[in-house]
Amino acid sequence: MRLLILVCSALLCSVFLNAQNLDSLKHSLKNVDDDSTRIETYLAIHDILKLSDFSTASKYIDSAYVTAKKINWKLGIAKTGQFHGAALSLTGKSEQAKQVLNEVVKISSELGEVTIQAYSEMTLGNIEYDLSNYAKALPHYLASQKLYESIDNYAGSSSALIWIGIINQFGLKDYAKAIEVYKNASKMAEKGNSTLNQGYIYSNLATIYYEQSRFDSAINYIKKSNLIKETFNDKRGLANGLESLGNCYFYMNDLDRAVGYYEQALTMRKALADSTGIASAYINVGRVYGEKGEIDRAFTALDKGREIAENIGFKEGVQQSFLVKSDFLEKASRYKEALFSYKSFKTVSDSMYNIASRRVLEELQLQYETEKKEQQIALQEAQLGEQALKLERNRLLMIGLILIAILFLAVIFLVRNRAKKNEQLILQQAQLKLREAELNAVINSQEKERNRFARDLHDGFGQLISVLKLNLSGLSDKDAQHPEKRLEVFKNGESVINDMYAELRSICFDLMPQTLVKKGITTALKEFGDRITQSKKVVCEVIVFSNKERLPEIVEISLFRICQEWVNNVMKYAGASHITIQLTRDETELTLTVEDDGKGFDTELFYNGKGNGWKNIQTRLNLIKGEFDLDSHPDRRGTMMTVNLHEASIKRIPTSTEKQITA
Repeated sequence: MRLLILVCSALLCSVFLNAQNLDSLKHSLKNVDDDSTRIETYLAIHDILKLSDFSTASKYIDSAYVTAKKINWKLGIAKTGQFHGAALSLTGKSEQAKQVLNEVVKISSELGEVTIQAYSEMTLGNIEYDLSNYAKALPHYLASQKLYESIDNYAGSSSALIWIGIINQFGLKDYAKAIEVYKNASKMAEKGNSTLNQGYIYSNLATIYYEQSRFDSAINYIKKSNLIKETFNDKRGLANGLESLGNCYFYMNDLDRAVGYYEQALTMRKALADSTGIASAYINVGRVYGEKGEIDRAFTALDKGREIAENIGFKEGVQQSFLVKSDFLEKASRYKEALFSYKSFKTVSDSMYNIASRRVLEELQLQYETEKKEQQIALQEAQLGEQALKLERNRLLMIGLILIAILFLAVIFLVRNRAKKNEQLILQQAQLKLREAELNAVINSQEKERNRFARDLHDGFGQLISVLKLNLSGLSDKDAQHPEKRLEVFKNGESVINDMYAELRSICFDLMPQTLVKKGITTALKEFGDRITQSKKVVCEVIVFSNKERLPEIVEISLFRICQEWVNNVMKYAGASHITIQLTRDETELTLTVEDDGKGFDTELFYNGKGNGWKNIQTRLNLIKGEFDLDSHPDRRGTMMTVNLHEASIKRIPTSTEKQITA
């Protein structure tokens, strides 16, 4: 008891110090200019809040992860990604979480960050466990435990062993094995001074006693566990404990206590934004109210739980909601509704069974294919070994023959023709390299133009041709016998042809504006802005400062294409009413900005998107060694894209057109 008082006093002191540190860290963010320092500050704030205020902690770690990705800091991506992936998994975004965590495992393995790798492996196991994929979860937990053990991290090893015990307990129903694993986990927790892990072990032992209907023992262990979790302000663990107490009292038929604990758990789950936990809590509350005879309150809670479970793909929750509701409807003699609810339960159950069966078949197929490929590889290796011996013999023979031939030729021709042949060889090599360089340049240029031209024709001109074809097909209808119908088809066709002509002119402009070639980037941008404004979809304003001299041809073309690509995206997706294009140049730098008043967006989605927009811009930037910056956010309107070029890229070089004019 005295030890517990000392622990609690120390923890209260820690909480007070954490609150002071939190205020200090938040204040320091205002003065941080360096991205890496900002990321470390975000991480420190997350570490303080992760147990007590999950929602706020998630926002800070999300900002840290986005910043690390933006500056491509691998260690920062690993440090932030481990927690960002965990936050995604707890809000029902399993696939996104797995993608992030697999990347973190790869990066941390390359960097030798064993702790980060072990934590990420454990979280991947948690995701598979939540999806009832126990066979996939166990290898992740074993890998995590092995990694923690390799660096003598006893607390981490204890956590991994706890999850291995959970697999044995809940997945395999092997309680004896689970208890054995929990004993090892308890030893590791004691070595690592991990009191919180000991609390989790108490929780899991309580669950075993609960499964064996030894409710008094289960309640005793749950309360021990909750006492430890409360000292650590582990709200998620406390919510689990409250729900477990509700389960015990429910099966002891103490319904008032049961609903009290369930509702406490529900309140805590909502504060944590734990979607899976909220759905389960609502279903438990509904079950208790149903047993108490308060049917309307029961159905309201059950329907809320089912709706949340459906939204996050929590099929066990959907299944349980339908089954509990069916039982209460039957007791209320509402047989038709009860039958419907039970059929819904069966539908979900069958779906889950089919998914599980498909997973088993896929795993068996994968195992079969793996064994088959291993046999093929072994056979191929044997054949390759035999072929390698033959090739080695032939190679030695050929080398011998070549050496003899070289010596013979050297004796006859080397003295008389050495100088002449050397000159010819040097000349031929130079010509070949020149031709190869010219050919590569021509091929690369042609392929890029063909791809862009084909895309423009397909997306614009091709669609108009399809519309014209569809319009003309109306002449085959019976109504086409009437002059009015034919006149209507003619007018529609004429309109489409006019659109096709306008589209063709636009494509020609997009391919290579003559204004850009002859007069330069300034005039070309102004013409581009006028064209957009004339379309009446959006007002485009072009402002140019101090850009009287021509830029290198590759720079002008690249800047124009980047601007063109970005403005087209703004017009497609942003819903903007005004676009401002600004080109500014001084002695050492040139800056192109495109600003709009449309909808903001998540910049990370742009950088990691599957489309070609960012790839096209990146290709242009690499050609001219440009720097790219993007300022946008989904919670506010307005986006600004910036491209910077330094002195080396904007050095004055006459264009080919200017050379022709001066010549």
